[in-house]
Amino acid sequence: MARTMGFDLGLNSGNTCFKRKFRWMFFVDGVSGDGINALPPVRSSRPSLSFKEMEAQHLNETIYYPSKPDWKPLPLSLYDIKKDNEHPVFEWFKWLYDPSSGDWNQSNWIKRKCRLELYDGCGKVLEEWIFENAWPQNIEFGELDMASSDVVTVDLTLRYDRAYLK
Repeated sequence: MARTMGFDLGLNSGNTCFKRKFRWMFFVDGVSGDGINALPPVRSSRPSLSFKEMEAQHLNETIYYPSKPDWKPLPLSLYDIKKDNEHPVFEWFKWLYDPSSGDWNQSNWIKRKCRLELYDGCGKVLEEWIFENAWPQNIEFGELDMASSDVVTVDLTLRYDRAYLK
């Protein structure tokens, strides 16, 4: 009989599965993840947040309480693959501002629901994050270099209202 010595992490049970950094997919409708014209993701991360604090002044001390959550922007890098029609990231961007005509239409801006899925080795979803009302805060179409044979990527910084585990 093997002894756990108080360090049994549940590794002996059949329900334990390590989440791997390379088994995931990020979905933005029409931009990333699925669909013929979508770009496949290269790199991203799970959400990050901090809490703003509220303070209460007492006679001899200050007490702090957690207040509003502050969701941090999310990085997303996509492979920049040539598609038959317009670039998916640029198409999303053009809903607000069309640089060819100079038209600015803030009422047209579309925030999208995004989804991040982490998978096990058989493709079963282990974790699913929902990002509500996401929009590209920053878009970098990337630098080019004649001395490099790397694949071209598009880097986005996504802002969103909130994220939660489904």
